[in-house]
Amino acid sequence: MIKDDIGKFVSAERPDPCTDLRLFQIVTKCMVHGPCGLININFPCMRYGQCCKSFPKQFKDDTEEKGNVYPIYRRRATEPVQVVKYSIYNRSVVPYNPWLLKKFNAHINVEVCASVKSVKYLYKYVYKGNGAASVKIQKKGALDHDEILSFVEGRYVSAAKAMWRLNEFNFSHRYHTVMCLAVHLPQQQPIVYQDGQ
Repeated sequence: MIKDDIGKFVSAERPDPCTDLRLFQIVTKCMVHGPCGLININFPCMRYGQCCKSFPKQFKDDTEEKGNVYPIYRRRATEPVQVVKYSIYNRSVVPYNPWLLKKFNAHINVEVCASVKSVKYLYKYVYKGNGAASVKIQKKGALDHDEILSFVEGRYVSAAKAMWRLNEFNFSHRYHTVMCLAVHLPQQQPIVYQDGQ
């Protein structure tokens, strides 16, 4: 992706309240990480004295692409905004998409994933299955464990998944078999000899 394209879809800065007051209010309410660090060492993200989400981020004048990892988003050094009892800098703003934020008025973390690994990540979450919990009441001292019955009675199937299975739709499909073809330069075709030739 090009840096300008990243900026069209993802922002990691507070918007100008004079330009878009509603977006500014949502960002300061929903998209500010923390406060963590020395200000609040008991914040849930703190591990071994540091934020496990790497906040606060460094100030950056331009978005920087980093190959196969997340880009470093533009976070300009602007004056902080006082919200309740904390000062909010761009360093603490979680990346977001302005359109989604205004549409849902909620915390929506948006990151640019331009790596091949993102396909594996998406595939894993599409097919991870449902959450399940097994609950059973039995007499004290009785040992009667039927794994098949526990699976059938304790399994949770959502309405969407039940409809999908009842209509016998496929959960995934693959097509166009891929074959590796030998590549050669002009006038350099491979020659294969059989034993005894």
